[in-house]
Amino acid sequence: MAAELGTGETERRYGLAKPFDSLILNWLKIIAALAVGVIYGLRLKTGTTEAHFFWTQDLPVLGGCLALVLALGLAPQGLLARVRIGWPAQAWVAVLALVCFAAGAIGVRLVFPGYTLSLDEFLANFDAQIFARGELYAPIPPAWQPYAPTMQPMYMLPLPDNLWASAYLPVNAAIRALASKVGAIDLVNPAMSAFSIVATYAVGRRLWPEQPRIALIGAALLGTSAQLIVMSMTAYAMPAHLAFNMAWLWLFLRRDRIGHAGALIIGFFAGGLHQLSFHPLFVAPFILQLWLDRRITLASVYTLAYAAICVFWVEYWAIAKHFAHVAATADTSTGGGYFVARIWEQIQDIGFQNIGGMAENLMRFVTWQNPLTAPLALAGVLAAERAKGHLRAMVLGVLITLLLLLFLVPSQTHGWGYRYLHGFLGTIALVAAWSFTRLTASFSAQQQAAATGGLAAACAASLLVLVPLRASQAASYVRPYVAANAAIQSAPAEVVVIDHNSKVLFDMGTLTRNDPFFERGPKVMALAAMDEDTVRQLCADHPSLLIFNGQSAASYGIDVVKWEGDPDIAKLRALMAQLHCGHVMLHEQPAIFLAKRDQSS
Repeated sequence: MAAELGTGETERRYGLAKPFDSLILNWLKIIAALAVGVIYGLRLKTGTTEAHFFWTQDLPVLGGCLALVLALGLAPQGLLARVRIGWPAQAWVAVLALVCFAAGAIGVRLVFPGYTLSLDEFLANFDAQIFARGELYAPIPPAWQPYAPTMQPMYMLPLPDNLWASAYLPVNAAIRALASKVGAIDLVNPAMSAFSIVATYAVGRRLWPEQPRIALIGAALLGTSAQLIVMSMTAYAMPAHLAFNMAWLWLFLRRDRIGHAGALIIGFFAGGLHQLSFHPLFVAPFILQLWLDRRITLASVYTLAYAAICVFWVEYWAIAKHFAHVAATADTSTGGGYFVARIWEQIQDIGFQNIGGMAENLMRFVTWQNPLTAPLALAGVLAAERAKGHLRAMVLGVLITLLLLLFLVPSQTHGWGYRYLHGFLGTIALVAAWSFTRLTASFSAQQQAAATGGLAAACAASLLVLVPLRASQAASYVRPYVAANAAIQSAPAEVVVIDHNSKVLFDMGTLTRNDPFFERGPKVMALAAMDEDTVRQLCADHPSLLIFNGQSAASYGIDVVKWEGDPDIAKLRALMAQLHCGHVMLHEQPAIFLAKRDQSS
């Protein structure tokens, strides 16, 4: 065998064949770098969603990633060398895209049963329902206007009392609204994710026209990412960010007028997908590279165009209210001042605790990718900096985004992988693919074949083992929320109050859900958004309302943590008990009346 492989079998380090020896070392570097932050985060906040995911989902998979790379390094290289790709590159890309689309389309119902766990998802569909009726805002009936802040207390646009809509930018919701017209709203993100695989391959072909295998490897690493496929089953805007970013880069790399014009058009819509910051952070390093290359005219066009794009989307809410003839007041300002105020809120939360949350999220990110992506990408970071050009721009975009997220939004709360980096999955996969070719460039033909066979085996393991495992983890986590939400939405009451903050704490945003047009289900309200006057009025108007509290959440198996409880909410809870207002929902017993002492717990 040694003779068959030349020097392939003898050139081993730590008993591992190349390049898997380097990749396992890179995995250990990643773990060592993130472990300090993860340990700090776990000691600081043991009850966060990130900590829960780390212990129950990510740590076991991390061990599996290490085991796979070790197995590839220990495997007989002659065996790996016999693995043959066979089909043309375009056929593999098409297969990966079709598998992603099918998995996403099926998973919307099979993994998540049509339920949107996070408010980012729910509000995308909330706004889509409004847009589908040809409106920018939904009207609130007069009887419910006093309770509007309690029916959706987070991420809502400041509007007069008779209207509501989310504070997210409109493009993702508009796409979903258009798809809903033909009954295809659940296919939006599967289609976006499948397109991203194709676009990543196309970008790779433009970047390395003489090395087509890099494009195929990049598409394969992306197409076998559990984050890509499971996120395609959701209503998040992130699959659209990835698709738009890769379409932008493909057009940008055409290097002609049609390409640049198309990139600017894509950039306009990408900026308004849901949050303004994500797409400009992706393109900024490429525009900076134009300046460094002294392409002054083109750099000026892009700089001025993106300045205009950012100004437009910052002022979008004010413009939309003007065209909808919605009168602005001091407490419903939505212009540039509103945008700055939202950023200032996030800046005030900066602290050392951000390091722990960011480390947990990054550990989540690397373990949700193909097991070779993270160590290959790490190997390519410094090399890409030396290579400069577009490679450096791809790496710089990720680093700048992580730096800003560390200070502004370190916690993603819910997410399958690290969704704030989702828009960079394509470029990260391409950097990793380029890194693989560098690591194997000096190999003999047999060593090249063995390394490529190992890569193919890792892709197969990721797609056939890791993706189903991650989908199963997501389904198991979401299942109690699905059941609780279904019980609340079909509850035999006009109002259900969500009391999330007592002896245990759970995420009220996962259950405080209402139809934007008040046409379905009971009205769901958050106790945390009420005051004493609101409670008295609510109990007078709807004395037979139901309460979903920590005891209810635990009965459904929802993830809860021990909590001291907010004293202000405790006063409201005591007031409801004093007014004999409300029955507590329990699993399979939705209207059991509890004694006063139980209601106050």
